[in-house]
Amino acid sequence: MKQKVLVTAVVAAMAAPGASWAATGLDFGESVELSANGGANKTKISRLANGRLLAVFGDYTDPANYPVYDVKGQEERPARDLFVRTCEATSDCSVESNWSELTNISNTAAESSMDTDWDGNGTRTPFYGDSEKPNLYAAGDRIVVTWVDKFCPGGEQRSVSYLTLDNREIPFACTYAVTGLNGEEGITWGDPVQLSTGERDAKQDVNRGLGTGEWAVTWQEDPRGLQLGEADGPGDGASGANVSSGTDIWYSYALKEWLDQDDVTEGNQIWSTPVRITDNFNGQNASGNYNAIRDIDGVLLGPLEDGGSGSGEVVIESGVAGASRANLGVMKGTLDSAPQVIVAYEETKGSGGLDEGKFVRYHTFNWNTPPSWTSITDTIPEETAGCIISDPLLNARRVRFVMQREPGAESGMRLGIFWKEGEFTQGGPSDIMLRKGIVAGGNGFSPAEMVPAVDAGNCFESDFLLATQLDNAPALNMSSRTEEAEATTDADIATSTLSDDTYQKVEENAIAHRGLLRGDDLYVGYTYTPVLAELLYTNTKNYNFYMRHYDGVAGTWSAPDNLSNITDTSINVREPRLVGTPGNTPACSSNPEECQDQSRFYVAWGTQTNVSEWSLEEPSELDLYAALAEDKGATYTDVTRFAGEADDVEDFESQIQMTPAGNNLYVVWNENRDGGTHAMFRQSTTVEVADDGTDGGTDDGDSTASSSSSDGTLFGCSYKPGAPFDPTLFLLTALAIGGLTVRKIKARA
Repeated sequence: MKQKVLVTAVVAAMAAPGASWAATGLDFGESVELSANGGANKTKISRLANGRLLAVFGDYTDPANYPVYDVKGQEERPARDLFVRTCEATSDCSVESNWSELTNISNTAAESSMDTDWDGNGTRTPFYGDSEKPNLYAAGDRIVVTWVDKFCPGGEQRSVSYLTLDNREIPFACTYAVTGLNGEEGITWGDPVQLSTGERDAKQDVNRGLGTGEWAVTWQEDPRGLQLGEADGPGDGASGANVSSGTDIWYSYALKEWLDQDDVTEGNQIWSTPVRITDNFNGQNASGNYNAIRDIDGVLLGPLEDGGSGSGEVVIESGVAGASRANLGVMKGTLDSAPQVIVAYEETKGSGGLDEGKFVRYHTFNWNTPPSWTSITDTIPEETAGCIISDPLLNARRVRFVMQREPGAESGMRLGIFWKEGEFTQGGPSDIMLRKGIVAGGNGFSPAEMVPAVDAGNCFESDFLLATQLDNAPALNMSSRTEEAEATTDADIATSTLSDDTYQKVEENAIAHRGLLRGDDLYVGYTYTPVLAELLYTNTKNYNFYMRHYDGVAGTWSAPDNLSNITDTSINVREPRLVGTPGNTPACSSNPEECQDQSRFYVAWGTQTNVSEWSLEEPSELDLYAALAEDKGATYTDVTRFAGEADDVEDFESQIQMTPAGNNLYVVWNENRDGGTHAMFRQSTTVEVADDGTDGGTDDGDSTASSSSSDGTLFGCSYKPGAPFDPTLFLLTALAIGGLTVRKIKARA
């Protein structure tokens, strides 16, 4: 771990050029450590309807036992379980003793369903039930946590041996869900329910639902096991983005028997039989060169020269394309109609090598009637192909969306859906593209109601060549020429940067897109750098967090506001957050803090050292920051650092929640120190700020802004303003840009 560069600049250094600063500030209390065993992972938080706080995180069950191999981290470590802690609404949650004792809700770390040669020494020993990141969602008094796990009893589990990881044999994962009922005395948890078998490797689970019990879960299953990635993107690989052909998105919904927690704890079935909602498995057997797949007894299933058993039986599924990284939403439909599900995901184009990019595909259907199939002999509904909403000639991925129960009163907006899109394959420059869902005779969620329009009559297309002929109108380009983009009206979009092609300024890059939809107001945030190659190879550019606001009443887009405004190019913004206030709680009638203020939202982000790809050093996580936006983003509180004060501490992966009125903020994050990773919590209140910049609170955070000091040193070469010209730097930049163009996926006239 590198020593942290401490913050020295004043708050004005981070002021958004187009934003004003409010007369209120954030006053943070003491930090609380929630975890116990130094293995914290992906901490999440929710504020429940009665004000109770619920934190969920992974942690080692026993740091001295149950070793496993972590493919993503490429290290041996103890197995994790998932733990929860709660704090009552009437308590001061800045005091650790006011949090409940740890409750283990997965309980698989000490269990094993399969022996494998997981350490690559030739001997098969138990692989323990390692629980991956928790995905938490709560609505009303209902709570669901889902995850994927290596403990998959039932006899169908398989494994994959990674040749490039010392031939370690790792079990496939399966998907789990556990439900909770939030009562007056606390949360009653049901038993974990195993939703998939481990015959295919599960990843990227998401769950969403309504307080009335209509709930859904999606995940992907790769028949050849988790793929390691190609190290071209900004992540660590082994995330589920790189998949085998034949990878499908699976779906299960909560049966209406989920009336109360007793139905769950008594063993009644709560989840429907999982089904595929994509059409990528086409009856083929896997063939070619891939890592060895074995059954639960260690018998080799493939690769085999004949692609399977030789009997015509499908042993390892395959197909033409593969789907990944689905996002999910569940929302009330129109009056008296069933709740609607939205699923959007990225999918390889199935081009037979003609195009290495991906489509973004989109589904919407009644919550309990998915367009599904279970057998290759079934008639597969056309809708399982998913409507292509991206530019079919470009590479699109990382789709996200925001939705709301009631359309905007003036604009009719119910949906904002956005993704990365560009000319390049993994790791290359891209822009953030957006379409809106506007009620026009339906519920605002159908492909036919998207603006700009998609070819709704033909977009459910599986054939690559036919897909490239779709007549989709270009989506709005949210990030093109961010540093020079100006405010515009709907009437003037055609002459603004919102109509730019992604190659208008091909060297720029936008990532980490976030959205918020409240009534007639849509907000889109993203991190941006004007020249990706300079960021990657010379560190003369960095990522900052920008925001754009669409006012649906006025029909205007704001210019991008640089909210982080870090001028030190040795520091990048990463993992931004954009979260709006939740709806009214039952206590709204007696407590104004429980009544939603839709004009307020919070932004947060982390920082990381900007390390050149020429360097052997790894980036270090730095600090975490937050600010409250008021008046629909017209003003912001001072940007406040809530984690990262100490040296030799890395803080990252924040999650935030707040009260409906927005005066109280609750944050959790992960912190590396003392040889382990810890789940942390902190809360703030808004306070009046005096003219001298002080407040009347007891803020232990640093309310000054964040930019680290720098001596201008770069990795591999140096640059200082006013210093003699160094041609090495610019040569490296030119070579980097040239290297990126090698990954172009198509030519433009």
